[in-house]
Amino acid sequence: MANSSDNTGVIEPGKSISEIWNKYSLQLLYDITSTIQAEDEKVELLNDLLELICHHVHAVAATVRLITDEGHMNLVSSIGLDDEQINSLKHTPIDGTLFRRHENPIDEIQQGSITNFEYLNHSIIWTVPVRYQLRTLGVINLMLSDSVIELDDETARLLIKIGLHLGLAIDQYRRDKELTQKVIQKERNSLANELHDSLAQTLASLKFQVRILDETLQQTSDYRAITTIEKVEHGLDEAYTELRELMAHCRVPVEKQGLIKVLERAVSKFKEDTDIHILLQCDCEEPYVPAYMEMNAYRIVQEALTNIKKHADAKIVRLLLKNTDNHYRILIENDGKGFNKKTINNDAGKHLGLTIMQERALHLGGELKIESEPDEGTRIELTFDYHAGIE
Repeated sequence: MANSSDNTGVIEPGKSISEIWNKYSLQLLYDITSTIQAEDEKVELLNDLLELICHHVHAVAATVRLITDEGHMNLVSSIGLDDEQINSLKHTPIDGTLFRRHENPIDEIQQGSITNFEYLNHSIIWTVPVRYQLRTLGVINLMLSDSVIELDDETARLLIKIGLHLGLAIDQYRRDKELTQKVIQKERNSLANELHDSLAQTLASLKFQVRILDETLQQTSDYRAITTIEKVEHGLDEAYTELRELMAHCRVPVEKQGLIKVLERAVSKFKEDTDIHILLQCDCEEPYVPAYMEMNAYRIVQEALTNIKKHADAKIVRLLLKNTDNHYRILIENDGKGFNKKTINNDAGKHLGLTIMQERALHLGGELKIESEPDEGTRIELTFDYHAGIE
């Protein structure tokens, strides 16, 4: 990064960025353009870009905000803002910092009184469009305390070029991500087909054979044998149903559906399968989280509800979703018979579902807590954080 010892660190009033923009600055810009696709580095690289621009124009703060499919703006990078200011900009409606098309590039970088950033006590904001082809993907906002730098044609064109480079990189990242999702979906469809042609067919055949065996045993009046075979039939029916659900899940597109929507789907399925009363409570608006987080959260809830259906003997189930400052909390609790946690921990190999739930929580970067006592019901709490980035 550039520092105060660089010859670019001192800017005389009235000079443009183009006069002092050096080779190092452009090299970093191209490095960002070529490497922004890297998932683990993109935020750091964006921060480097903002710091570089701020260094040259003497901006006191800067942000990169991108437009979502839902018509909001997500803050993906910022410097010079405190935590409260960052939280207020994380996921907001599209505001007046977007711009109209103008023939004059200076008009593209709007300069004037701040409206949405008035609490920053800065007098000027420059808005740089982040574009790819004819699409506006977002904006770079630069907040300046005074007009130290003259915004001339060359400066405006250079800032616009930065926005175009960034837009190209972001579009490439998104297209790569879409391609990856298509590959994953193809593999999931292939897995569903294999399950159908192998395991599903085998289970269907076993169900048929057991049914014939049951009919044969009915004639012998062997009560113990009849009871045993009926249990086997019931187990096969459950396994076949779960397998069909798994195949259907594999064919669900890997795309964002909405966390509330997927939880509603889990609750609806639970109502179809049981007579247990279940209450879904969402103490927030639709959260904005990526598809993989939605799916992992859904799978944890689904496994918890399946365990309640099979083992809890519950009368009431409560499912709660809460979001506070991008901290997510999902609570699943029931009034069933509960269990001894020490026994579960000692026989972890026999409770693979709980182990997978814990692994999914770790994949979310979160934590899963399970509280239960015999005859006292069970409480499962999933917590995780998500701060919006480039999707």
